[in-house]
Amino acid sequence: MTDLPIIVTLAGPQPTPPATIRQNVVDSVSATNADYTANLPASMVEDVLSTEVASIAQCDSALVETINSITPFGANAFLLNQLGVGVYGLTPGGVTNTSVEVLFTGTPGFVIAQGFVVSDGTYQYVLSDGGIIGASGTSSLLSAIANVAGSWAVPSGTVQNLITSVPSAVSLSVNNPSAGLPGGAAETETQFRARMLQAGLASAPSMASFLRTQLQNIPGVQARLVSVLQIPGNGGWEVVCGGGDNYQVAYAILLGMGLAFGSLVGSELLVSGITNASPGVVTTTLNHGFTSGQMINISGVVGMTAVNNTPLTVTVLTPTTFSIGVNTTTYPAYLGGGLVTPNFRNVYVSVNDYPDTYGVVYVSPPAQTVTMTVTWNTLSTNYVSPVSIAASAGPAIVNYVNSIVVGQPINVFELNTAFQVAVQGLLPPQLLTRLVFAIDINGVGVSPEVGTGIVAGDPESYFLTNVSLITINQG
Repeated sequence: MTDLPIIVTLAGPQPTPPATIRQNVVDSVSATNADYTANLPASMVEDVLSTEVASIAQCDSALVETINSITPFGANAFLLNQLGVGVYGLTPGGVTNTSVEVLFTGTPGFVIAQGFVVSDGTYQYVLSDGGIIGASGTSSLLSAIANVAGSWAVPSGTVQNLITSVPSAVSLSVNNPSAGLPGGAAETETQFRARMLQAGLASAPSMASFLRTQLQNIPGVQARLVSVLQIPGNGGWEVVCGGGDNYQVAYAILLGMGLAFGSLVGSELLVSGITNASPGVVTTTLNHGFTSGQMINISGVVGMTAVNNTPLTVTVLTPTTFSIGVNTTTYPAYLGGGLVTPNFRNVYVSVNDYPDTYGVVYVSPPAQTVTMTVTWNTLSTNYVSPVSIAASAGPAIVNYVNSIVVGQPINVFELNTAFQVAVQGLLPPQLLTRLVFAIDINGVGVSPEVGTGIVAGDPESYFLTNVSLITINQG
């Protein structure tokens, strides 16, 4: 058996043909038994030989299957874990807690310690990093993680309660300018397999695949919320990462970027238009994430320069538009340019690698809530339960939408496939006569781009939905 060759073709290792095994056995036995023959018809010798050949062939097949399974593509669950730990240094991701970025306002100089607890009235969140109230009366954005596992929405402006007590002489309040990140379920075997395949592409620092692998290994980081983007025009690199401890994320970026660290940039909330109206309305290139009443600043506008560098109060109209409380009817027309601050998706972290300190910026992606109405029909003469169809297709659609990588679009053809696969036991695809998807993103109806099945969203955000937001009707 040990003399059997490992036959490797373009299709990978292959079992040894039974005829080769048989001849190998005959040659081995004949070498020590001169009178041995396997050619006696209907003899016990031949019966024994056939049995030996069959046994060795089974062992050889088991050997080939084992060799074929030592890859991320073919490994069973046990071998996949062994391969991940031993070769790539990866472990399957567990359940992640819901997290949120919070902003403190209060007495300048007051130190907010790591472990400070805040609440939205239902859940409590623990600061994973400390901070201080600056001269402006506000802190930087601080990361807080729920103290219980689970996934739930944290709308902007809902984390307003201080659980940790503060001295009576100190004024302190808290808020979350942007929505939190719902916790993620434990990583499935398929997701872990895909992450391991990516890790196999990570060869050295300064490569995007290496940095993605480093970030996805951080506890709490959701793999689909990691992206490394090269910004057209200036050659800068923008890192998008959802979840995890801010300092661990920043350190991974510092290590993974290598010599390219100097070209690291954050997100820019750019103006694409300002109306001459009372009040003027600003349109942005990304979802702005503001709430009505917030103060903002605009700089770099060409034409309507009067709006530059002056405090403006926002009234939100849509995810990408807001009015600024200023009558712009007499202003020169907007010609271009414009940068809006603050941009709450940017996270700034100082990494102290003694004796040097490095400033790291990365993008924490906001969620885009997806609401969907699916209308289907059939020519089946048998009764098909709409309730059963909805119960089968709803979770499949949710799983697809919630698996889309940050910045990537919804594909209507993928939705079609997810629906048909989910209901095929109830309704064969050939009996479907209608399947229409009406999609809303953040409350705004959207249609596929002309000539495609692609529904694009904000390029630095991710899609999120649940079964209560998916309506499936027969019609």
